[in-house]
Amino acid sequence: MGGYFKTSSNTCTKCDAGCATCTGTASTCSTCASGYYLSNSKCIACDRSDGSITGVSDCLSCAAPSSNTGPVLCYLMKDSTASNSDPNLSTGAIASISVAVIAVVGGLVGFLCWWFICRGKA
Repeated sequence: MGGYFKTSSNTCTKCDAGCATCTGTASTCSTCASGYYLSNSKCIACDRSDGSITGVSDCLSCAAPSSNTGPVLCYLMKDSTASNSDPNLSTGAIASISVAVIAVVGGLVGFLCWWFICRGKA
């Protein structure tokens, strides 16, 4: 029942962390939530090792290997290219670009004025 099990006294008790379903006791998991794999009736986080099963870092969804030895079968990895930095330009970069554009446009306008006014008199 969605992370809970019914005790002998007909009360609902929450399963251990990572268990999607459990039977008998809170620590006896039947199925695991996403991000965990089942090992010896316990749910272990995908990035953690348990006995002969090796966890995989940055794994978001996994299953225990069929032979119960080796690395977990990772179905979904965390995107390693994503960063926490802001993709937008900083204020300093925008100011520098603006100054450079104004300098180039000003230089071009000055040159054209010289070309047509001063050169036209010669």
